[in-house]
Amino acid sequence: MCIYAHLRLRAGMAIQFDDWQDVKVAYEVARLGTLTAAAEKLNVHHSTVLRRINNLEQSLNARLFHRHARGYKVTEIGAKLFTAAQSINSELERLHNDIIAADSTLRGSLLLTTVSGFIDVLSDVCEQFQSLHPQVQLEVILDQNRLRLDHGQAHIAVRAGPRPDEGDYIAQHLAHLSSGFYASKRYIDKHGVPKSIKQLPLHNFVSGVAGYNGKVPYFVWVDENIPTSQVKLRVSETSEATRAIVKGLGIGGMQHDVAAQYADLVPILADELSWPTDLWLVTHHLVHRTAKVQAFSQLLKAYFKEHKLA
Repeated sequence: MCIYAHLRLRAGMAIQFDDWQDVKVAYEVARLGTLTAAAEKLNVHHSTVLRRINNLEQSLNARLFHRHARGYKVTEIGAKLFTAAQSINSELERLHNDIIAADSTLRGSLLLTTVSGFIDVLSDVCEQFQSLHPQVQLEVILDQNRLRLDHGQAHIAVRAGPRPDEGDYIAQHLAHLSSGFYASKRYIDKHGVPKSIKQLPLHNFVSGVAGYNGKVPYFVWVDENIPTSQVKLRVSETSEATRAIVKGLGIGGMQHDVAAQYADLVPILADELSWPTDLWLVTHHLVHRTAKVQAFSQLLKAYFKEHKLA
């Protein structure tokens, strides 16, 4: 849901902002008095709270707090802002209740977002969900950029990496995953199996394109340790990298549970190279309890529990 606010704090000072989360975080600091208390309330890191406050003060060109050794005390302008913010927050809560009431049945559309590497998992869950709830239209958005759930760009996100710390987001742990290098038997028949990390630069590799590699740890490793001349193919999606590895174009990284689906894949130096990560189910608090979000979330969590990945 995109929250757009327009407030007037003093004569001649009309402010506009499109990131309500900055205001909400600052409001919690004003209410609780310290960054630590606000961070605990919002379940985010202390530095995130400080960054949000600094962003808001910079965008408004106004000081909202007096900083003291014992905590934060609002200024006169800050008090006016947070009074208005409290009113807006009450309206949002009423809207939240309206959404719940309007969406107590399973219907309409459900927007899901993830990266292509998890589409196999989502496909299985989507098929099960559709058989149970055919009146809901599913849309899956594959995007390396993280869509804004608070702007309504998606209802559910499946994300890999550290726990998301956006204050209005609800993050539930889905699974501990691990990745490693693999090669197809076709590739091994032609080029052999590397016996040590030192031999890897002599082999062909599949990796990611520039600007994408930083989000995938095994692509980063290839960029840092393998000569450019040995990277025979670069792709922008991990699913495409998997296809290329299966076809024998080179050695490349993939999740172990994905590799297990292909009988012709052989792990490469599994005891020496491995990249663990966590997988998260992320929703926005305004839609978290809606019937369709809850129904899909339960199926997704059950899938990972059944496959013993949770």
